[in-house]
Amino acid sequence: MGSNFFPVSIKLEGKNVLVIGAGKIAYRKIETIIKQKCNIKVITKSIEENRFEDLMNNKKISLEIKEFKEEDLENIFLVIAATSNEKVNRDIAELCMNKNILVNNIASKDEMNLRFSSIYESEDFQISVSTKKGNPKRAIEIKNLIKEFLEKEE
Repeated sequence: MGSNFFPVSIKLEGKNVLVIGAGKIAYRKIETIIKQKCNIKVITKSIEENRFEDLMNNKKISLEIKEFKEEDLENIFLVIAATSNEKVNRDIAELCMNKNILVNNIASKDEMNLRFSSIYESEDFQISVSTKKGNPKRAIEIKNLIKEFLEKEE
């Protein structure tokens, strides 16, 4: 795969997103995409992040406690493979890529076809920052520098 990802903005409104796993990172990914008014389905064997219960009040999120199966990919636009098992995430990512489904694998920097960026939004701008080597902490640092700069200019 390599680390050549093309930066792009995508409209998720009304799209079906599947999150597999219910840990801390899955929670953060859902927090990021829920603002996009997409339909989110979470499939997990167990809930590992306490704050997941807060998300269940949102009508755009459904939760199934079960094992992921290939049939769960039907009519799915984007998958977030966020289990605590790297092999399971890799297998899900490979399955999705073979079906031309966008997939973010939280356990890898390369075994996916979609990365999340660190996003700065204001009234005038939406700026996303990503790193070629998949270093989210560095992307957040750069986003914060951009934020500081733009907020000084206002």
